[in-house]
Amino acid sequence: MNISIVLPLYNKAPYIKETLQSVFHQTKLPYELIIVDDKSTDDSLQIAHDFINEMKYNFSAIRIEIIELEENRGVSYARNVGFKKTSGDAVIFLDGDDLYKSDLLKTCDILMTYHNIDFLVMSIHLFPSNTILPNFKKLSKLLNPIAHNAYRMKHPLKVVTSMHFYMGLGSNVIAKREWLAGFTFYEKRNFYEGIDYWFKVVKKVFAKKPNSIGLLMGNYIKVREVPGSASRKKFTKWNEIAEAPLLNTCKGSNDLYDKLMMGVVGKRWLRYCIKNLKSVQQKTIFIYKYKHLFINQVYYFFLRIFN
Repeated sequence: MNISIVLPLYNKAPYIKETLQSVFHQTKLPYELIIVDDKSTDDSLQIAHDFINEMKYNFSAIRIEIIELEENRGVSYARNVGFKKTSGDAVIFLDGDDLYKSDLLKTCDILMTYHNIDFLVMSIHLFPSNTILPNFKKLSKLLNPIAHNAYRMKHPLKVVTSMHFYMGLGSNVIAKREWLAGFTFYEKRNFYEGIDYWFKVVKKVFAKKPNSIGLLMGNYIKVREVPGSASRKKFTKWNEIAEAPLLNTCKGSNDLYDKLMMGVVGKRWLRYCIKNLKSVQQKTIFIYKYKHLFINQVYYFFLRIFN
């Protein structure tokens, strides 16, 4: 199976070489690597060019394309541009400061080819905190083992809407490209846009091939906790914080799992905002402005208990 990697790049100079090394050291090399530079203002792009030029004779079988955007448009735009350039059987995204375990692509290939998995979520290892996500013990009853560290989801939508599950964090999903057609990452203000994107995709897969959705544990992706990144940014005013797009795309839906996912995303977003607002005054204003989301958490809590 041919695997395409899309790598959006913006100001990752301290990390991009190590990230690229993790790609080129795979026991199964990708079919193609699409790098989309989002108008970096540091040396990220030059470092990527230099590394690839050094390695091109060793890995000439990989189709490599570097796209240089003329203006900074955000990570979602870069991912969307990159996906349009892919032609592999399966597509995976990689952030410019994260790392693949050396046998990730080979393991994905085996599971997707021989175990009929079309949509695979991978556990991640956050470092340096040494946190492992998702919480496997809390999900184990909803999973059937199919190989070492690999599981088929018995109830996929119940799994992905669990408070203990994480999808779209650190680009921890690989899917057959046929399922991605027609979907794009939300390009305006970016926060939890990966959850919104992959939730749409997984619902499409579930509707047509519900038994083809899997989970790979074993920490195959290392996600670097970078100071100053979007998930760790501090805010002086409540309205500086981008809303999670899923809270709007699923708004008003009567579907049970849309509601459950709104509960998951809403809780995480509210917690993030309160934690990262600097002043008590701004926290108070934020709580007032989004009091409906806080109230809704009570509803989602009981909805989860009885379903």
